[in-house]
Amino acid sequence: MISNKIKWSVGLLLVIVLIVATNFIDQNNFQRIQDSVKSIYEDRLIAKDLLFDIQLEIHDKELLLAENKDSTLLSNRSSSQKKIEGFIEGFSKTALTRDEKRIFERLKEETRLLFSHETIYFNTANDLTSSKKLKEQTKNINNTIAQLSDIQIAEGQRQMHVGRKAMESIDLLTQLEIWIMIVLGVLIQFVILYSPKKESE
Repeated sequence: MISNKIKWSVGLLLVIVLIVATNFIDQNNFQRIQDSVKSIYEDRLIAKDLLFDIQLEIHDKELLLAENKDSTLLSNRSSSQKKIEGFIEGFSKTALTRDEKRIFERLKEETRLLFSHETIYFNTANDLTSSKKLKEQTKNINNTIAQLSDIQIAEGQRQMHVGRKAMESIDLLTQLEIWIMIVLGVLIQFVILYSPKKESE
């Protein structure tokens, strides 16, 4: 009887350990998936949208410059700058990689230069030199935004890969749990059906 109790205790302990261990691993994998999805949305999709908003503002400036609509450019200048600063502030709150931080610092500096060139442009009677510098600065910003956009895609793909690996781990673990449960079920059935009385006879 004592031997049977020990066997039952060991069997139950194995089941409990299995359940606790798999639950812990499942929670870890689900957390990885949740973090991956959250990062794709907050740090990539939103960041990509903010970059697109900055690019739209820059594009509007380029159109107004090309069409020589200086009065409209001047009247929109203050609100446009505030919008760009707001978008940049929003982008700074997302999770940035090392390369992203470096390029983002360049974007902030180029934006400051753009605002400075705008001031010079309107204070120098819109001469050709200041106009050329202003146009060059918008191109520089567009190039930098393109680099940041490429990072959003690459990082989004990386996070998708992390999420996919976590899902594969969960799938593998689920199959493993089923087989272990089958083996434990057979062992427990063996303990139940095994009769030590027959052995003593």
